[in-house]
Amino acid sequence: MCDRSRVQQNDLLLHEAVIKNEPAAVREALQRPADVNCRNNYGRAPIHWAASRGNVEIIKLLIDANCDIEAVDKFGMRPLLMAAWHGHLDAVQVLVQAGACLAATNKKQNDLLQCACARGSYDVAMFAISIGARVQTIDATGDASLALASRAGYTNVVELLLDKGAYIDAINKAGRTALHLACEGGHSSTAALLIARGASREARDNSGRTPLHIAAVHRHTELVQTLLESKCNVDAVDSNGVTALQMACAQGCRGIVEHLLAFGADVHLQNNVGSSALHAACAADATDIVELLLARGADPALTDQWSQSPLSVAGGAAESPPEGFRRAARGSFSAILGLLTATANLDHHQPLLQRQKATMRGDGQPRHCWIDWHSVVLQPILDLRYLQQVVLATESYAIELPRRICRTKVPQVHVNVPIALSDIRIRREEMNIQLAFMHLIVQLIYNFYVIALNVQIYFK
Repeated sequence: MCDRSRVQQNDLLLHEAVIKNEPAAVREALQRPADVNCRNNYGRAPIHWAASRGNVEIIKLLIDANCDIEAVDKFGMRPLLMAAWHGHLDAVQVLVQAGACLAATNKKQNDLLQCACARGSYDVAMFAISIGARVQTIDATGDASLALASRAGYTNVVELLLDKGAYIDAINKAGRTALHLACEGGHSSTAALLIARGASREARDNSGRTPLHIAAVHRHTELVQTLLESKCNVDAVDSNGVTALQMACAQGCRGIVEHLLAFGADVHLQNNVGSSALHAACAADATDIVELLLARGADPALTDQWSQSPLSVAGGAAESPPEGFRRAARGSFSAILGLLTATANLDHHQPLLQRQKATMRGDGQPRHCWIDWHSVVLQPILDLRYLQQVVLATESYAIELPRRICRTKVPQVHVNVPIALSDIRIRREEMNIQLAFMHLIVQLIYNFYVIALNVQIYFK
């Protein structure tokens, strides 16, 4: 028992000496009774630590002590893979000369070249290719060496692999190409190289997303600009009908939104459930983006398949955010409500005579005409219903509704239909009274509209 305890203590001293990178201490530990292949709780032997630190002298000492150069830890890593992972070319060469298996892989099925590429070790990657490593080999997730280097943004390694014949548009199990992965990591220089070498800018992953979608959803503004300048499709939609603009709005990233709008992104597009970019911006409480979208003509009355408008999303009336978008939880939505209310269709100052020229007499005087009762009566009703939706959407929010007056003009007759609700403060305790009163007004005017619809007014 005493001898066994002493051996275990010597094993710990050997591990400690290798970890501290002290060749003299390693020599001393090897002279005592010790297991040169003793493992720690990660399944790693001293040769693993020596390989990860790249100390060639210690590696040779352990090899001379007959260590197992094919020892595997709990992650499937062998000393050769450890040396490649940490970018130690000298250690890799020593282990290869000692007979290490070149086809060895870890539990993720990463081989020597892939370990080097994933960590950006150009020299080790070059050496691995020179001794026969295949650039098209894939790991458990379907990633080839090019994909691993692109994800990490090692542009020089990407260029090496392309020069050695790597397929630029190879896809992994998620359907993503090297350009997708570069966009995911926000590596603009790597993405620019891939585009310059002919990578597909419209390649779609299993979710139907293009590299532009990936860059937008990960908030990589510079990368979005790079893709747009390469003339990618700015309005491409994924499997859910979501555009890059909608994703950028949902993320609240104004810089990306500005780039997309500058390159002609359509603010009116809706996804598969009817949500638009304005819905997404309202859900994210992105007031500045809402302003941009409204300035580009976004329709605040556009509804999704659940009849939720951007106004209801901003007001909190929607039970959940628009499909595919997150609900922001910072501050009040009152600023967005004000924008939407102020930008709604308030202009009713247009002539209401239909076919006015056709109803003139020879002397230029009006013979008779139809009053456009839809504009005179029905539109005010819709306005009242719109205000009712504002009340429903805002609940506990206190907002000011702008003054809204509808004027209609007929020759020699002025018809004023006021819909003025100015300086109204809506409070929670008054909600039921306000709703009941508005419902009564809407019903009365609608009845009047039905009766007056077919009335003709003659002018002599």
